[in-house]
Amino acid sequence: MRWPDDIFVCPHGCKANRGLIKTRQIFECRKCHTQISATTGTMFHRSRVPLRTWFWAIFLMATSKKSISMLYLQRQLGIKSYRTAWLMGHKIRHAMMNRDKRYPLRGTVEADEIFIGGKRSRADRKTYGTNKTPFLIGVEEGTKGQPRFVTFEELENIYDQQILGAIERRVEKGSTIKSDGAGAYEKAAKKGYAHERSVYSNDPQKTAEHLKWVNMLTSNLKRFLLSTHHGVFPKYRKAYLAEFAYRFNRRYWPNQSFGRLLYACIHTNPITLTVLSA
Repeated sequence: MRWPDDIFVCPHGCKANRGLIKTRQIFECRKCHTQISATTGTMFHRSRVPLRTWFWAIFLMATSKKSISMLYLQRQLGIKSYRTAWLMGHKIRHAMMNRDKRYPLRGTVEADEIFIGGKRSRADRKTYGTNKTPFLIGVEEGTKGQPRFVTFEELENIYDQQILGAIERRVEKGSTIKSDGAGAYEKAAKKGYAHERSVYSNDPQKTAEHLKWVNMLTSNLKRFLLSTHHGVFPKYRKAYLAEFAYRFNRRYWPNQSFGRLLYACIHTNPITLTVLSA
């Protein structure tokens, strides 16, 4: 899967074939003699976990409709350390996140801001959303009005500049943005987008129907976070939302789920525990 059709890719850019050193299971570039393994530069590089265990973890995370907890993964695969299972899960989510960033939404897209996190205390309410993380949610509609794909972008705040930046990163220019009439989406019309609005304060029922897929997927997302993971820490929320989006966006191809996610894991730059814990 890494080198299809036996086309070896040398890390130094040499256009040469590879040779296999069978005693060490190492590949060597026949031009510059650089030696690498099949896992070099992937998330499996220098991992002490057997590849077969990795593949089972990828299969379980790719095929489970509601995701799985890392404690369940640890028990099912016989992984000794919970930290190892936790790290494996986040590396796989990292691959999911990077894969979905390659595909912007297009056509008609419902968009809104949502807040992910626990209940707010009275003190928190004075500084709106302090214990919650704001995200932009975008849902691409199909030709029959059905939801096709969803995307999430973490926001530093809900000011217009942040929302507009997220829209430009996640939605293709020329698309139609459906919103609740907030100022940021009005300004999107000046950035190369069409805009359809329904103001919530004027007609709540019509606006709820206008953004029905945003509301439905937000409800499903929060149930996923609470039922499977019992809530998540703020700095990891975007990773769990990426997992939710990745699985939703590939729901029509269940027989390809393992192969697609394995391909994403192979072609994603590795991430370390130090980076994840920072």
